[in-house]
Amino acid sequence: MDSSVAVARSLTVNCVEPCTDPGWARLAAGPSAGLFHSPPWLRAIADTYGFALRAWMVADDSGTPDGGVAFCELNDLGGHRVVCLPFSDCADPLFTSAAVWHALLQQLQSAGVPVHLRCLFEDRVQPEDGLSITSRACWHRLAVTGCEEDLWRRIAPPARRSIRRAQRAGVEIRPLHGDADRAAFHRMHVALRKRKYRLLAQPPRFLEALEDRFQGGQGWQALAAVHEGRMIAATIYLRWGNVLYYKFNASEADALALRPNHALVWAGVQLAKRIGCTALDLGPSRSDQPGLVRFKHSFGAEEFLLRFMSWTPPGWRQATPPGPGPLAQIMKVLTSPEVPDEVTARAGAALYRFLA
Repeated sequence: MDSSVAVARSLTVNCVEPCTDPGWARLAAGPSAGLFHSPPWLRAIADTYGFALRAWMVADDSGTPDGGVAFCELNDLGGHRVVCLPFSDCADPLFTSAAVWHALLQQLQSAGVPVHLRCLFEDRVQPEDGLSITSRACWHRLAVTGCEEDLWRRIAPPARRSIRRAQRAGVEIRPLHGDADRAAFHRMHVALRKRKYRLLAQPPRFLEALEDRFQGGQGWQALAAVHEGRMIAATIYLRWGNVLYYKFNASEADALALRPNHALVWAGVQLAKRIGCTALDLGPSRSDQPGLVRFKHSFGAEEFLLRFMSWTPPGWRQATPPGPGPLAQIMKVLTSPEVPDEVTARAGAALYRFLA
């Protein structure tokens, strides 16, 4: 693949390594970028899975970046495809004009395999040039401007009562940090995804990589809810720019009556305010998660539309027939109630990379 392609007299597209490229770092710090464009996030994915992450970048004659899109070309059990980006909730292409976006899209299509994107900004990437919307999800973000009293008043009365219930029950919120805390969180995470969704969990080394890459500059902001010395819930918050992201959450099923997750979100609101963020991003919710959507609404979060978009080359034929493949069938077995959680966790460590 040619790493430099002339697009027009004033624009050139280059293929770069976004984990280390200074031009990509400038784009990732811009107002349209977010956590999943950030070099620390990309490095954590590369550290964990060994994926070769790349980005097409457009620059003008002066070398100033005009846009870019990060991606990974994969050819594994999931088929041959380009993903923008693996294990990232959204990673909209970044661009300043339609011409720049079309140049980036042409380069994504040049691999000659299906292209998959997750886009949050409806006014940017449109279903055109062969792109189609394959599914949708909700996305929620909570502004944390104003005083703490105003933020409290925005919370729905039932959610406020749940926070007070957790406080009266003696639920304490403290930082989550270190090997023992990560292990306790991962155990809850495996059990929750298995019990509630019949899904595998990412391996512990991904959490280790996130803490390692984000711990500088107030990026790692994980919190644990503790009751009578036992961790009953935890949320991994990550900061990028002026936004605090609610990235992973897990809780003990037998402790939900104590409302630890309400307490953790309120603690996240207070934390975001304290460290100078303007928003708490609560991330995506699928259509089959109405309870999670209501939970996020109860804190006064604004709702957006997340679009899953794909492009398929004309005449493309998958190597495997459509429908649940062998991997999906294997995962269904490995997440059955009869399988010990330790076995499910090991399966996640071995197989999660194929879910990108």
